[in-house]
Amino acid sequence: MRGMTPTTADALIADGDAQLAALLHHADALPDHAVLPEWSGERVADVLAHLHGWHLLFLSWVARERAGVEPAFPAPGYTWDRLAELNAQMLSEHAHRPYEEVRCLLTDSHARMVEAVHELDDGSLFDSGAHAWAGDQSLGHVAHECLGAHYRWGESVLAECTAP
Repeated sequence: MRGMTPTTADALIADGDAQLAALLHHADALPDHAVLPEWSGERVADVLAHLHGWHLLFLSWVARERAGVEPAFPAPGYTWDRLAELNAQMLSEHAHRPYEEVRCLLTDSHARMVEAVHELDDGSLFDSGAHAWAGDQSLGHVAHECLGAHYRWGESVLAECTAP
């Protein structure tokens, strides 16, 4: 699935589930204080917190759209040009949390994303014109970027970890 967005909700979820399992297997084997040379986070838990933060954003986009309010994309007060600031803000929210707590937050938000994806029909999910706030991307593509594709990114960051 690397490089390709799944074309059904079931495929999107299956890819996300498989990639999350691989990511957590790798993360669980590392000390939380491993050095992350290619990323601004300081701990393994920070990678998981980053992923959790994007899940929360996705869930907020879907909830706002359902409420008839156009979501701020990527987030209120942020533009895509300020993505580094948004990511730093998400990390700061979880800097005090231990690894196991952040891991639980991630698995919980993953489950809620899966539920949200299941609630959407494939037509709406993969129609690039169905969600104007997402630009020319389908909501399925956005979900994939927050699930399987993002977990692959997390795996690549963890692959570069070294013990302190």
